[in-house]
Amino acid sequence: MTQLPIPAVPDLARASGETRDELISWFLAYYETSGAPFNYRSGTRAIKIGYKGLHSLAPLVDSCAREKTAQGRKSNSEIVQLAAPVSFGRGTQVFDLPRRQFQFGRDLHAGYRIPFFFVENKTVKLYFLQPRKGSNLTYDQLCMVATIHKKYLLDTEFFGQSTDVEYVDVSADPNTKERELRRYSLESLKLWSDTRLADRLTLIADALDYVRSSGIVRARKRIVHRPEGDMPLFD
Repeated sequence: MTQLPIPAVPDLARASGETRDELISWFLAYYETSGAPFNYRSGTRAIKIGYKGLHSLAPLVDSCAREKTAQGRKSNSEIVQLAAPVSFGRGTQVFDLPRRQFQFGRDLHAGYRIPFFFVENKTVKLYFLQPRKGSNLTYDQLCMVATIHKKYLLDTEFFGQSTDVEYVDVSADPNTKERELRRYSLESLKLWSDTRLADRLTLIADALDYVRSSGIVRARKRIVHRPEGDMPLFD
C-alpha cells in the first residue's frame, strides 16, 4: 500500500462526489496536484496571538513577512487583516488539547485543522479558520466539519460544559472575487445526523483505501508537514 498522507478533516469534507468512483477520481486529482507554493500557517498563528490578547493589527500583519513568497505574504496578510480583528475587544483565554487525530474507516487518521480553543464568558469555544480564497468549503461542507468537531472533540472532551464553535471564513465572494468575512457558531450551522456522517465517511474511506492500495499515485506528490508544536490539533 502506498504511504499517502490522509487529507485533513476540511479536505475530507471538501471531497466531491456522490459515488465511490467519483470520490476516487477526486482523491486521485488531489494527490496528483502539488498544491500552492505557500500555506496559511503564519497567518493562522498571528490570529491565535490576537485571541491571546494582542489586539493590535499592525504587528500581527507584520508577522506574515516571514513567508518566502510574495503571494504567501500577501495571502497571509489578507486573512490576518480580516480575521484577527474579530478577537479585538474581547476577553478570551486560549488553550490547546494534546495532539490527536480524527479516526475513521478501518485505520485512517486525519488532522482536525484546529489551531486552538478559547474560553469566553465561561463557554469553551473551538476555533476554525477557512482561509482559502477559492476552492473553499461550502456551507454544507462546513456543517460536516462542525459535526466532526462537535461529536469527536467538544462532546467528548468537554461533556457537561457550555461549548460552541467559532468558524471564521475569509474566502472570496464568487461575484466580486474579493475576500469577505463570515462567522459561524453552532446556532448558525446545521449539523449532520449520525447516519449521514457515518455513510459519508464510509464512502470516503472506501475511496481512499482504493487510491492508497492501487499504486497509481506516488507518495512523493504531496508534502507532509510536521506536527505543529504550538498548534497540536492542526495536523
